Amino acid sequence: MYLIKKSTHKNKKYMAVFKTGVVVHFGDNRYQQYHDKTSLKIYSSLDHKDETRKRSYYARHGKAVPYSAKWFSHKYLW
Repeated sequence: MYLIKKSTHKNKKYMAVFKTGVVVHFGDNRYQQYHDKTSLKIYSSLDHKDETRKRSYYARHGKAVPYSAKWFSHKYLW
């Protein structure tokens, strides 16, 4: 349905490329994430694995619409 690749946009970590040609860029490469769960693991050095920060992130960002940048960040980075 989609492939995860390194983003071509400045300051973005990854992009999801759909078969339809739609591209969604997600994750800011200037910031840490809880855990990089992509198969690429390009930004795994930015993992902090702090549960308190993870809970705070979800409290700030709330629910995500499926296949949005927020949804991909929740699924693959947090």
